[in-house]
Amino acid sequence: MNPPVNERFVSTLVANGTRKPELIAAQARELLNLRRLPAMLNISQTAVLLNVGEHDIPVLVRKGLLKPLGHPKPNAVKYFAAVAVLEMAADIQFLSRVRDVIYQYWQGKNTAKPDECDSRNGR
Repeated sequence: MNPPVNERFVSTLVANGTRKPELIAAQARELLNLRRLPAMLNISQTAVLLNVGEHDIPVLVRKGLLKPLGHPKPNAVKYFAAVAVLEMAADIQFLSRVRDVIYQYWQGKNTAKPDECDSRNGR
């Protein structure tokens, strides 16, 4: 689910009259500017706080690094405790494991794909 273009590339007026692109979505900015986070975070909010993509959250849940609240069904909307997510975000070793899991996942996905160049050239 991609945000609209105007959400991805919002520009602000700088002092000298030029426009400077902002590289953060409006929803992420709003979440980060809250005085107090909600007790339960959805997938997109959790992704913002951990600085990962929304598509990486299910990978982290499958690997056991993130635990959703309650006992949701596989196709249910999952929520995460804000307190736990903030603790995880402050733990360097946890963040290192998160990056390793994401790297391994995408490496496996990319090696499973047939090489597009070889298939086009008839190899």
